[in-house]
This record gives sequence, C-alpha cells and structure tokens, in this order.
Amino acid sequence: MIFLENDAMAEVSLFYLPFKTGHSDFTYFFEIIKQEILLNFAFKCSEVEGKIGSEDPTEVEKLFKRAIRRFSKHTAKGELGELILFTLLDVYLEAPKILSKLSFKTSRRVAVFGADAVHAQYVGNDLFVYFGESKLHKDFNGAATDAVISIKSAREKFRDEFDLIESHLDFPNMTDDLQDDILDFIDPYSENDHGNKILSPCFIGFVDSNSFSNSTNEDEFFESYIDLAKRYTVSYFNKLVAQGIEIKKSSLLLLPFSSTDELVQQFIDYLGIQE
Repeated sequence: MIFLENDAMAEVSLFYLPFKTGHSDFTYFFEIIKQEILLNFAFKCSEVEGKIGSEDPTEVEKLFKRAIRRFSKHTAKGELGELILFTLLDVYLEAPKILSKLSFKTSRRVAVFGADAVHAQYVGNDLFVYFGESKLHKDFNGAATDAVISIKSAREKFRDEFDLIESHLDFPNMTDDLQDDILDFIDPYSENDHGNKILSPCFIGFVDSNSFSNSTNEDEFFESYIDLAKRYTVSYFNKLVAQGIEIKKSSLLLLPFSSTDELVQQFIDYLGIQE
C-alpha cells in the first residue's frame, strides 16, 4: 500500500525478474510460461483438464502447438502483456480466470477487444470480479495514460463482458454453488448492486534502463526500482482519478524491463511464434 494525497491508500504490487547486471534475465521466465502457464492462459480450463487427463501422451503436445498458433508476431507484444497479467492475477493473487479471451480469436493477427483479463476471487464470503488491463510499453507515462482510458471504457461496458461470461463461463473445479454465485453476480435483473465488487487491476510493463545500467547488484537495483515505483504509482492513480474512477477500484502491478523490444523478440523466438 502507498499513501497518496489526502491519505488515500493505493494498492501497488512490485515484481521483477532475476537480475543480471545491466539487463533482465528472460530465460527462466519464458521456461515457466512454456511449462506451467501457457495452456491455462490460451484455453478453457475444461479443455486443458481433459487433455492433461488423457492417456495419450501426445495430446498435451498437440494442445501446446495449438496454443502457439493462436499467437502472432504482429500481436505478440500485446499478447505477452496479457499473458503476464494472467500470471500475476492467477498465480500471485490467486484469482482464477472466468473467461478465456484468447480463445475468442478468429485470426492469429486479430486482437480481442474488451478487458484484457476477466478473473474472479472470493475475499471472505464476498465474490469480486476483476477486469484486468495490461500495457507493455517503453514509456510508463504513455502506458498509464492508455491504460486508464481502457479501464474506464471496460467499466462503462461491463455488461458486454457479463454477456460473454454468461455464455462462456470458465472456472477451475466449478461447483454448483460457485456457478450460482457468478451467474447471480452478472444477472442484470438481480437486486444486488455489485458495482463496488468490480475491480480493475492494471499491469504495466515498462523500460527502466537506469535502474538496470546503474546497479551493480540486486540490492541496488531494487532500491532504485522502489524509488521509481513510488513516483509512477502517484502518477497512475492521479490519471485514474482524472478519469472519474475511484482509487479503491484499481490496483497497480509493475514489472520493469531493460528492453521491451528485446523481451518481445525473445518471447517470439523462444516459443517459435510464426507469421
């Protein structure tokens, strides 16, 4: 938590990849994506569970190749941002997806509109739905400006997302009670007002060349990163308020890179993304 003006509390989570002097180390990150994350990001839970449970060992490999075919060199930057957002929400915040946006792609070169991620989580007995936004830019300021505009649009068009959820609800280990809770949440005729339970977490991956180039060890890097993150957090939430969105409706997830261009190219090469 970071305190802003008027003692307003903002939620921010800082992440970073293993540090090597002068640059980010992407190798371990991409291997984790390939082995642990990719299938759950690209497909519905039921589809992944069915293939993993198959007695045919080639089924998972076939599914992996299908997942790669859903990516394109032309849209890889945005898809990598969405993949990182999915990872942070699903793994670190333990909020599973309830809608697989990548499965809606009709062409590998066509982007999917709306929220970049749709997840859900119980906090106590209360169900919260997350409309996540991701931006992977060299410049944090431009990324933050674009992100808050997208967040405002997604919140204004939340019924569009709810319609998709109703038709394509996807949740691991779905129980009848859980399904009823989600369907009640999105029911336009329900008397329940869930406006305060729709949250908009925002992932921004950005270039922080100074912290990487001027640090000789991980402690120096982390200290520089924290100082920068404090300034960026204030900037992001000021932009959010300027769009008429309450601070408590969003959280900020930050991840710095030495180069986003290098990151995206290595992602394409590592997974063997074509076209």
